[in-house]
Amino acid sequence: MCGRFALHHPNDEIHEQFQVEHPEFLFEPRYNIAPTQAIAVVTADRSLVGMKWGLVPRWSKDGKPFINARGETITEKPSFRENFNSRRIIVPCSGFYEWKAEGKLRLPFYIRMRDQRPFGIGAVYEPGAVPTVALVTTAANAVLSPFHDRMPVILAPGDYARWLGEPGAASLIRPFPPEAMEAFPVSTRVNGVKDDDAGLIEPERRGLFG
Repeated sequence: MCGRFALHHPNDEIHEQFQVEHPEFLFEPRYNIAPTQAIAVVTADRSLVGMKWGLVPRWSKDGKPFINARGETITEKPSFRENFNSRRIIVPCSGFYEWKAEGKLRLPFYIRMRDQRPFGIGAVYEPGAVPTVALVTTAANAVLSPFHDRMPVILAPGDYARWLGEPGAASLIRPFPPEAMEAFPVSTRVNGVKDDDAGLIEPERRGLFG
């Protein structure tokens, strides 16, 4: 599951890591990206473009967006099957948030790579006047399982080309190695979408987790 994330690494670093050839969308550092907002995505032709987070199938009558797509059934569900087969993209990410219940409280944690480098989340999109995006999810690894039974599909750099268009992409829908990741508690200010600053990803003194 992924319902909030951050992208604060410089544009140049994102362009280099994802081999972006057509940087059509330049972004400012973001620390609290929420569904329905514009996000940066890498397309099959290595363009970096803006799309709206929350996939709305073209046949939808109520316009309800899907922010995530379950990887195990993505090739079967009408909402996502065609998109997975021909419209896979990568969402660059610096880290994402999950919440842990402690009594009556739900306390936020920030999840990132231990080396603090940006990473790519496998996603699919629905074309339209404003293309819309769903992040693909899989079973949680040991870092995420204390918070949720799902996690986004995180792609190793060597797998970017396969996800973006080569055969065998379904085999990439799997938990990411937990030893490469870390999670730690952060400010509850992230619970509201109005706050969006670097202080949101600073560790809190509740004690490190993971």
